[in-house]
Amino acid sequence: MPEVPVLIAGGGVTGLSAAVFLAWYGVPALLVERHSEPSTDPRARALNPRTMELYRAVGVEQTIGQVRSLIADHTIVAHAETLAGPERLRLPNRLDTGPDSLSPCRWAAIDQNQLEPLLRAHAVQTGADVRYHHEVVAVDNEPDGVVAVVRDHSTGREERVRAGYLVVADGAHSPVRRMLDVGQDDSDLLARKVNIYFDADLREPLRGRKIVALTVSNPAVHGFLTSIDGAKRWRFAVSLRPGEDVADFTDERCVHLLRTAIGLENLPIVIDHVSETPWEISGQVAHRMRAGRAFIAGDAAHVMPPVGTFGVATAVQDVFNLAWKIALHHRGVAGPGLLATYETERLPVARHTTALTVERYGLVNGKPGDARDSALRQRATMFGYTYPEGAFVPDGTPAPHPVEDPDHPTAAPGCRAPHVTVEHNGTALSTLDFMGRGLVLVTGTRWQQAADFSDVPVEHHRIGDTLHDPTGEFARRYGISDDGAVLIRPDGFVAWRSPATPRPDVLRAVVDQVLFR
Repeated sequence: MPEVPVLIAGGGVTGLSAAVFLAWYGVPALLVERHSEPSTDPRARALNPRTMELYRAVGVEQTIGQVRSLIADHTIVAHAETLAGPERLRLPNRLDTGPDSLSPCRWAAIDQNQLEPLLRAHAVQTGADVRYHHEVVAVDNEPDGVVAVVRDHSTGREERVRAGYLVVADGAHSPVRRMLDVGQDDSDLLARKVNIYFDADLREPLRGRKIVALTVSNPAVHGFLTSIDGAKRWRFAVSLRPGEDVADFTDERCVHLLRTAIGLENLPIVIDHVSETPWEISGQVAHRMRAGRAFIAGDAAHVMPPVGTFGVATAVQDVFNLAWKIALHHRGVAGPGLLATYETERLPVARHTTALTVERYGLVNGKPGDARDSALRQRATMFGYTYPEGAFVPDGTPAPHPVEDPDHPTAAPGCRAPHVTVEHNGTALSTLDFMGRGLVLVTGTRWQQAADFSDVPVEHHRIGDTLHDPTGEFARRYGISDDGAVLIRPDGFVAWRSPATPRPDVLRAVVDQVLFR
């Protein structure tokens, strides 16, 4: 029976990102994806700065930045009765903004069908085994790993594979999650949609506007209009009425619905195709994100409405959180308790973010609410999500949950390490550039204590030695004195902080506690 350190079920952004992150840490993975090739549908069309921080940590930020979505310069997200009519609501779109003061990264305009091949190529190049048209069809979850049956759909052949860990990333209707007997919270269905792909010249109703997405709502039709190529190819995700199915969407009916949504009765329209099955908009979170050595991530763990790019962002955060923990446990430098903190940390974030996006979806679709307050909470969730407990040592600082104000960060254990520009050997870098490695200890100018980390991946930088903090911003934002210290995790979260030098035995004990040794 073949054995692999990690088996990844699902080859979308979640699974491919997991393969990239694990490869960065030197952990080989086998990824299986039931589809025969990557999706050609743009779907998610941007990555927020926090997501880009994680890709930056493993060296793919620049590669992603070199790929531009075909609608990269389209900036308008709006709500209207028809495309030709006046806008009822226009929401802020971050793609046209400069760098945020909270991050060294900025928004990236990249379509999902551009991102997935890029991640796949990087994963394969760095050692992952990626197999399309393969699927996990059975799972035996054992105490020391999993035994999965993998089917090759090209030949029908089935093979048993033993893996130390299983990453479940096979989508919203995850068959593998159900094999593990993990259910989801009950949720109201917000909408059922069918995608209509069509060609049309919409210059007249656009009136010079460059639309990223337009929500159309009138008595006859409700749906999302998005551009495929930035010019004449479009997608309209139309809401199904009770009792309707895909078969009801003939070309003739589609043309009528599109003309009603656009607001021009005689507009020439060519229907390309209609999606084979409906897709659902809902907000659901799995009851658990861990079952033994199996870890559930992305849409398999939390389904959220497509607003604010949070679906992709939360998925990438999931697998980065998981990858460094699997890597340290696989290498024997962390105890099994570290793996348990994946669910402890990520499940509350999933619940909060799903609730936020459900609310945001209602606001976009005309329900009463404060758009400005919602936008502020989106930003806070992007940069300020916190962990109530997990792989860190609390220092008594009250940390707000589930998010803190990222413009006034506490730098408390369990919170994101604030972005501060420092100098390293004469080169300016962000404190977040320490991400992606092992644990990083940053100490003040008067720190004199030595510690033996020969068996643990801890990188030590002392301000005034390898690092320079010319403005004093680091010490201020991290809340330490000249003889204090802060321990930062590979995912850019604070693991421990001491305003002043602790006893010699404390630092080693802290590392052991963080890694559950």
